[in-house]
Amino acid sequence: MKELNEKLILSIAGGLLIIGLGFYFLFPSENNVEAKVPSSIKPYQTIDIPEAAAVNADWPKAKEQAKGEMFDLFTPPEIYINGRGKFVFRPPYYVTSADPLGIHLLDIKMNPYRFQLEGFVEEDRDDQSRTIILVHSVEDGRSLRLSPGDSDAEYGFNLLDWRVERNFDDEENTQLIAWLKLEDVASNRIVNLRHDQSYYEDKIEAVFGVDGSNESFVLSDANTRFTVENIEYQLDAIDYENRTATVTKLIPDNDSITQMLTITSPAEAKTDAELKEEESSKDTTSIEDAIRSFF
Repeated sequence: MKELNEKLILSIAGGLLIIGLGFYFLFPSENNVEAKVPSSIKPYQTIDIPEAAAVNADWPKAKEQAKGEMFDLFTPPEIYINGRGKFVFRPPYYVTSADPLGIHLLDIKMNPYRFQLEGFVEEDRDDQSRTIILVHSVEDGRSLRLSPGDSDAEYGFNLLDWRVERNFDDEENTQLIAWLKLEDVASNRIVNLRHDQSYYEDKIEAVFGVDGSNESFVLSDANTRFTVENIEYQLDAIDYENRTATVTKLIPDNDSITQMLTITSPAEAKTDAELKEEESSKDTTSIEDAIRSFF
């Protein structure tokens, strides 16, 4: 009986809803607001946008704050610590000239330490005393097979410590790093060698050649100088990683010129006058050979 009453109520409510919707659409109310169409439409008027005038700014060049340190807001310098742990300041630009500098960079050399750790052979991972250590002698090119704790009176060193580190990354890959600590009796110092890296002395040398001659100069320290005729050259900085050297040409009674030099061969460093002279000599030789062959 209860279910019959619920169905009757729902039927009556549905019928009333249908009747109400029918009256709403068949007999709309007069109070409904009709959509009004504008009586007039204003025409679209374009607005001219003035063009911006191009301004050519003449930015002043940065002044030198300290020797070799030149920077401004828009051209910051390169300041970093290189792979050898030394502070490097590289100016963004240099005072250059169209005239040849007169010298060229032949080579940048970093002297390796006289012993290098080449590798090792483990017979027993848990017993490092049975490991064979391979040390390369730079002076004579020999490969020395040593054991931890060995001493060599001929080469003048004592092995103080040997260890192998095993590091694991997130993918469980193993990285082996072997360290050898030795006492260099000849230089009276303690040196730590690593098998996957070369060990160099602190001294870096830059070799400069003079244009038009076989003369060369070797400098190793910043602010050191050499003289060619009446012109003095100063080594400002050496960048071993990028194989460049910054040199300042000190011209008497004139502004100094600073340039960054890259390594060039003697043939590349020849001046235009020398190249023209070589070409003319070749042409003369070819003409003489042609005349001789004719007769």
